[in-house]
Order: sequence, then C-alpha cells, then structure tokens
Amino acid sequence: MRVYYGFEVRQRGWLLDERDRLRDLLVKLRAAARSDFENHDSTDDESASQADAIEGRLASIDEALNRITSDCYGLCQICGLAIPIGRLRSLPATAVCRDCVGLQRVVGSAVGPVSS
Repeated sequence: MRVYYGFEVRQRGWLLDERDRLRDLLVKLRAAARSDFENHDSTDDESASQADAIEGRLASIDEALNRITSDCYGLCQICGLAIPIGRLRSLPATAVCRDCVGLQRVVGSAVGPVSS
C-alpha cells in the first residue's frame, strides 16, 4: 500500500543520490586506510568506525529503497501505521515511527516487526 506516492518519488531520488555519495566516500576512506596500512602506519580506529557507520547508513538506504519498491515505504515496520511525513523528511531511511522507537528503547529487542 503506497502511503505518500509523490513524496516517495522525491525520497527515492534523494536516497539514490545519498547512496552514491556515501559509496564514493567509503571508497576514499578505504583507499586511505589501505595506504596507511601499506606505509606501516598504525590502523586508525576512527577510520574503521567511520567506515562502519557509512556501511550502516548504506544498508538503511538500501532497505528504504526496497520498501519504496515493495510499496511499504512510510509504514512503520513495527506497528504498521503511517510514519509522519515530517519524520520521513528528517530521516528518509527510517523504518520505524517515533512511538515505536520509544517503545524499543523501553523494552529493547522484545519489540518486533508487524507480521504480514
């Protein structure tokens, strides 16, 4: 079920652009880390942390693009209700509404996705 069709189209474009930007950044970061390793410099933990964070964001973006393709972008993956458009503007790759994020913080991993 499409929730925000016209908005989804714009978000898809932004997500694709952001994915490309992050992929380029990750390639540069890995090249710099390789260069440090080849020059026998100590491995920079900060670079590894940055690479991990970028890979996590890329995974979130790919998941959001998959939700757009499967017509469930904008639906909370936990409660199934529509995620407010303001939240999607701020966090385009989000899969969870604000209420469910709070619930996850309180009860932890016991909160799971809505079953189909």
